[in-house]
Amino acid sequence: MRIICCLLCLGSCGIDGEPIEGDITIQYGATAPDLVVGAAVQDQSDPSLMLVQIGSDGVDCDTYLDNFLSFNNPEGTFVFFSVEKLPGAFEEASVAAMRSENNNTKTNFSTGSVTIDAVEPRVAGSVEFSITDEDVGEISVSGTFDVVRCF
Repeated sequence: MRIICCLLCLGSCGIDGEPIEGDITIQYGATAPDLVVGAAVQDQSDPSLMLVQIGSDGVDCDTYLDNFLSFNNPEGTFVFFSVEKLPGAFEEASVAAMRSENNNTKTNFSTGSVTIDAVEPRVAGSVEFSITDEDVGEISVSGTFDVVRCF
């Protein structure tokens, strides 16, 4: 009976969210979690922008990682940024790297380079970002992404 319970628990574990394509990677201090889910949603503070969110778990069309007052943000490691809802190069985009675990969230912001290649039917592009955190060390994001469009 104990074995069956363990198998059921293991079977129910998994990644939640919208799967992404691309080769995007994040180095978060000494760790390099896989970024496997993502979504582009309408920016809640500026309807002319989209919020592109990519993470290790729990990112879908109902996720707003930039809502820092939310107690419902997923746990994991994430990168997100807001840019115009059109193809183009955004060399000075505000990019954030975030880690959320055990009810603790740490977010680091800096400028990065974002290129949007397509916004329909999905949002595709690339991002380059780097910052040094005094506790974590080097945080860097680079690569291509292709995420579901939710706006």
